[in-house]
Amino acid sequence: MRNAACWHWLWLAKESRPSAPPLTPAVGRPNQNRSNPVYPRDMEISIITSNVSADFLSPPGVPTWDERKLLYAQVLRNAQPSLIGLQEVTPRQLQFLREQLPEFTALTVPVTDPDPDLLATWQAKYAQFGLPQIPDPYEIILFYQTAIFELLATGYWWLSPTPDRPSIGFGNTAPRVVLWAHLQHRASSRAFFVFNTHIDHRCTRAMVDLCRERLMAFATATASLIFIGDMNFNPGDSNYASLISDNWRDSHEAADAPGAATFLYDLPNIPGGRIDHIFYRGDGLTPRMWTRLLPPDPERRVSDHDPVYVRFSIEE
Repeated sequence: MRNAACWHWLWLAKESRPSAPPLTPAVGRPNQNRSNPVYPRDMEISIITSNVSADFLSPPGVPTWDERKLLYAQVLRNAQPSLIGLQEVTPRQLQFLREQLPEFTALTVPVTDPDPDLLATWQAKYAQFGLPQIPDPYEIILFYQTAIFELLATGYWWLSPTPDRPSIGFGNTAPRVVLWAHLQHRASSRAFFVFNTHIDHRCTRAMVDLCRERLMAFATATASLIFIGDMNFNPGDSNYASLISDNWRDSHEAADAPGAATFLYDLPNIPGGRIDHIFYRGDGLTPRMWTRLLPPDPERRVSDHDPVYVRFSIEE
């Protein structure tokens, strides 16, 4: 959720399912620099990261949540992902998406004992949207297909100087958090750590540095790591280079996909271009396709960010 003060000019402050339209992958192709054998579906995983755009916001050119929610759910379902990482999800949106994705289990972040400074800052900024209290659960969701994965463990940390408590402190007004899950792929018995986040564009460096520090503790494990989210930096940014220097790999580059912006707008002082990422680290995963997901009618946007989809093969 972007700072209302910075975006005041930008934001205007169970239905039956219709038959789903065909999926439109806007960008993406298998890597042409390596052979691409056909992999059994049970030896692949597919991942979506998507900033939903909170239901109290109305980005220019994007319908209201009630107008776009069925189409948004169709885009997710039609891609047949095994894992979905979402950002900017309010409790009302979460309830709707749970109903639309019954084969998935949702992991969430509770708001427990928030810092008083956070509460005061939140109320000052977001009461105008009818949100005097911080939404609980808070904005970051991981959906995983229950038939595909077994959940081994889950946890989270807040992107602040006090990461074990809901808090701010890096220059952001809305709290930011990393939600992680340790999942075992049932068909292959391979285990993965998946991390989902929404990094603030005002304090990207501090949040990325904290993520790098915390992620390194997981890098000693034998499991592969997957780091996804709206990260508010593009490949030309030094934060991107920092992650790559830690041996993270960009699935977009590994899949040899054409360049594509994932954020709708080109604004001063706001990162643009490809800012929604799916990084991975360790052995055992090979990206076979990277794509943006669009509805059949490109004039009917589902969010101010295009959902990003990556298909990985699981290597022996």
